[in-house]
Amino acid sequence: MVADFTPGIFPFAIRSSDTDFADQLHLSSLFALMQEAAYQHAEQIGIGASLLDRADLTWLLSKVSVRLDRLPRWGEQVWIRTWSRGVKKLLFLRDYQLLAGSPDSEPIGRATSEWLVARKSDHRPQRPDVVLGPAGLQGVALEIPEAFDFACVKIEPALPRDLVADSEPLLVKFADFSAIDRNHHVNNTHYVAWSMDAAYAYFRNGPGQLLGSETRPLDLAAIDIQYLAEIRPGDRSYLDVSPSPESGGATILVEGLFADQVSPAFRARLTFRQT
Repeated sequence: MVADFTPGIFPFAIRSSDTDFADQLHLSSLFALMQEAAYQHAEQIGIGASLLDRADLTWLLSKVSVRLDRLPRWGEQVWIRTWSRGVKKLLFLRDYQLLAGSPDSEPIGRATSEWLVARKSDHRPQRPDVVLGPAGLQGVALEIPEAFDFACVKIEPALPRDLVADSEPLLVKFADFSAIDRNHHVNNTHYVAWSMDAAYAYFRNGPGQLLGSETRPLDLAAIDIQYLAEIRPGDRSYLDVSPSPESGGATILVEGLFADQVSPAFRARLTFRQT
C-alpha cells in the first residue's frame, strides 16, 4: 500500500464517567480517546486492526508526549485530529490535536507518539514493511517534520535503582482483569491512571504540597510517558515518585517497577502548573 498522511478527525462527547471529582477529563480518559482516534484513523488508511489481526500482528505503543492548555470538562464536545508522520527505523510516528467547541477551533492540547508493529503471538517488534510493503515503505522512509516544538524523549531514571530498592513504594497497583486489553497486558491508559494516582498521593502526603486541599484538582501542563515492558495479568507494579530539582517542585517522575523494585515497566514525567 502507499502511505496516506491525510489527517482524520473524530468527535467525542465527554461523559460524567470520563471525568474526575472536579468534572474535568481524567488524563487516562484523554489517552483512551487518543487511542480510539488512532485505531479509527489506522482503519481509514488501511493499516488498522482488521488488517493486522489477519496477519497475526498488533500495534504496541512505545512513547507518548502530551502538552495541554487545559483538560476538557463534563458535557463538552471534543474532536481528536490525528495523522501519521511516517516511519523512523522501527517506529511509526503519530501526532494529535485536541479541539473543543468546534472542529475548527484552536487546539487546547497537542500530542506526539511512537508505535511499534509486533507479532501477536510473542510481541516481538517487526519491520514496518510487513504492514506497508516495500512500495509503501519507500513513501514513508523519511518522516514528516515534527509539527510541534516537543517530541517523545527517552526518560532517564531518577536514581540508581540499587539506592532505592529497599525503600517502600508510594503505591502498589495490580494487573487485575479490568486493566487487561486485547493484547493480554495492561492497557496504556492504566499506566497513565496509575501515574496520576501516584501524583495525587505524592502531592497530598509528600513534600510537594501542590494540592492544599484534596478537593482541588491538579492542573496538568505536560506528560511524557515511556512504556518499557509489558505488565501481564497478575503482576504488581510498585510506584515511586521523585521530584525534578530544577522545576521548583512542579515536575515529578513516576516510575512503575516490577516486584523486584528494580526493573522498570514504565516511566512518566508529569508537569503541573502552580497556582
